[in-house]
Parts: sequence; structure tokens; C-alpha cells
Amino acid sequence: MNPTIFDRFARFYDDDYRDYTDDINAIKHLAKQCGNPVLELGCGTGRVLLPVAAANRTVTGVDISPTLLALTRTKLQGKPYAARVTLVEADLRTFDLPEKNFAFAFCTSNTLMHLNTSADQLAVLRNAHLHLRKGGVLLLDLFHPDMARLLEISGMQELADQWEDKNTGAQVIKWSVRTVDIAEQLQDTLFIYEEILPDGQVRRTPCPFTLRFLWRNEAELMLQLAGFTVETVWGDFEGNPYGNFSEHLILLATK
Repeated sequence: MNPTIFDRFARFYDDDYRDYTDDINAIKHLAKQCGNPVLELGCGTGRVLLPVAAANRTVTGVDISPTLLALTRTKLQGKPYAARVTLVEADLRTFDLPEKNFAFAFCTSNTLMHLNTSADQLAVLRNAHLHLRKGGVLLLDLFHPDMARLLEISGMQELADQWEDKNTGAQVIKWSVRTVDIAEQLQDTLFIYEEILPDGQVRRTPCPFTLRFLWRNEAELMLQLAGFTVETVWGDFEGNPYGNFSEHLILLATK
């Protein structure tokens, strides 16, 4: 994983995900059920980590991007739950925390898919397993590989979103170009953030990255190879069963 990819994306992240809260309540509920402490794999700017910590959980967040972690630290300033949060800059494949007794770990928003080989993805899952206590739970959130949709948009430039940056006054337009390689299970993605500043200047920031998607059976086998027992598979964060028309592939597994 290359941290510079995420560093470039960092200043757009919170606006980009401003309306996305689908996973937060389910993860908070699981964290409460499982107990302390909690581990997030790929915590980013704290979009989910902070609400979990605010719900009286002790949380460690691991991320490879120093810029994303810096934004999380800024948000933590003055928060009453700041003392319950630990942030670690490290690679998800190799991080080694002194505490290996986590009750619950989660990896949401397709984070695992930023590892572009099955070996690297398995290394993350094995490392998560190492850090959980016996009976600990892992939630893994991936996107459902809808082949018809992936092929339909492959190579197309789409208008993905637009908003006003409250700090700069710029109008931000987000473009998206995705290209799928079915044989390799890879989707190359290019986000282009086009900022139209109040003085008329235009600034463009390209953010390319690659995702490796997984099929359900592959994901289950990979979790089993990592030492987990898969308990259930959801198609959304309401807990509905995974099926052909699901948007998510969410797996819950225990150590």
C-alpha cells in the first residue's frame, strides 16, 4: 500500500463521505456487544472510529496515511473521549501492537480491497486474527462485485458528486473513471477533484487507485485460511442476507 495515494485524497475525504453513515450504527452496536477494546483496520479520518469512541468504546485505529491520521487527531482535540483513542501509523499487513486482546475488529468501506493481491489481503486478515482475543469478532465490509454494473461503467467518465468547500469557498466537482479487469479481479479507479475557486481559478487533483474485489466464497475461504470461523454474511448494514442484488458483501467472523 502506498500512503501517498491516501494523503492526496485526504482533504476531500470528509466532504466526499459527508452523507454516508450506513455502517456506523451497526458497527457501534457490534462494538457494544463485543466489549472493549476495539480495533479499526484503516481508520482514515475517523469517520467511524470517532462515533464508536464516543459510544464509550476504547478504540485503536491503524492507518498507513499520516495525513489521514493527522485529520483524525485534529478532530479529537477537546473531545471528552480522546483519551480512549489510540492512533497508529502502520501497514495493515505488518502492524504489531503490544495489545493482542481486542474483542472486536472492523475493516469497512472496502479498505481491504486496496490490497491488490490475494496474498496481501490474506496477510491483513491473519494480522487481524493475531490481534483478536479468542472469541473476538471481525467485521469485513466489501463491495458486491456486480459484473453487469462494473462492465457498464468500465472506461466511462462519470459525474460522481459535487459540493461547496466551506473552507475555501470552492465549488468541487468529483469525476470518476473506472476500468475493470475481470480476470484479475481488479478495478482501476481514477477520481478527479475539480475545484472552481471564488476567483475563477480551476484546480484539479487526480487520485488514482486500484481495488481488488472478492467473491463471497473466496472471501469466506480467505477468512478460514486466516484462522476465522465465518458466522454470517450480510448484504447490507441492516443485516439482510447477502444476495444477487446486494450492494455490500459484509462478513462477520470469529476467532
